[in-house]
Amino acid sequence: MAKEEASKNYSAEKIKVLEGLEGVRLRPAVESIRQNYNLLEIKNKIRKRGDILVLSQELKVTHSVLKHALEEARILNIFPGIHKSKANALSRLKTDRDKEKFAQINNISGLSARKLLKLVKSWNLEVQKNPLLLIMQEEHDIILGGLMGDSSIRQREKNACLRFSHSLKQKEYAKWKRDKLAAFPLSEFAERTRKIGANFIYAIDYSTKTHPVFNYYRKLFYKNGKKVITKEILDQLNTRSLAIWVCDDGSYSNAQGYIILCTNAYSLEEHKLMKEFFSDKFGLNPTIGFRDGKYYYLRFKQADSKKLINLIKPFISSSMLYKTGGKENV
Repeated sequence: MAKEEASKNYSAEKIKVLEGLEGVRLRPAVESIRQNYNLLEIKNKIRKRGDILVLSQELKVTHSVLKHALEEARILNIFPGIHKSKANALSRLKTDRDKEKFAQINNISGLSARKLLKLVKSWNLEVQKNPLLLIMQEEHDIILGGLMGDSSIRQREKNACLRFSHSLKQKEYAKWKRDKLAAFPLSEFAERTRKIGANFIYAIDYSTKTHPVFNYYRKLFYKNGKKVITKEILDQLNTRSLAIWVCDDGSYSNAQGYIILCTNAYSLEEHKLMKEFFSDKFGLNPTIGFRDGKYYYLRFKQADSKKLINLIKPFISSSMLYKTGGKENV
């Protein structure tokens, strides 16, 4: 069957069964798929988690063989001049930006597949130590600010993923964040309904696929599985990350003209550390408040709220202006 005909007539009934693939080595199996099918056309049919498994069942090949074949096709499409034996090593670079930056500093055409594999492993370890090798400063700031607020890092078996959830009222803000972090493939971006007690919560959930770079943020923010605030974190915050923090955790009192940061999850000692940070870095002097007998928060007096708004207004998403008192304040 020709590649074009296979892609046009793709169905469980019409796809040619690849004979003898079970029990053979991966390379011959991948080669057989490549010869019989237009892998890029098949890859375009993958829209959500589980599609590869469905396709593998229809093609009557193992899931691992099809996944490897599709990834190899993608690598060869990005780097058309390299030998196919190098595709496995390069496929371990998680994003297209990884591949681009890696290729800028390594002669992928002149290196052996074995050497490439070692360098790829080294690259994945390095971005866990210094994320700015891979990500842009703006992305770093948004991730940091979000982690001060509503975002979280979930550790999987080896690598971590970035997650956040916002109410549907903040859907445009969630989309704005998603677009700013578009370099990282999504695992989820969908509206969800949750029942908490007698109430229904309508939210939009975001999660990236796992990536070594998120291990850096997991290690930075979490101790014994709990999110903490440290001087090491605060020293990395700037006005952009502060804007994200306010959009996530901030609340503006129209009656009183001040901003509150709802930092309820953190201890008194962490609040003292944050208060010192605001004073030393921005000349702001928030008050540490206490409510319900168990929660601390930060409140900025009117003058400091105005100063804070002036600092962060260049980085506020238009849909979140209400967090700073509306358009008249920016």
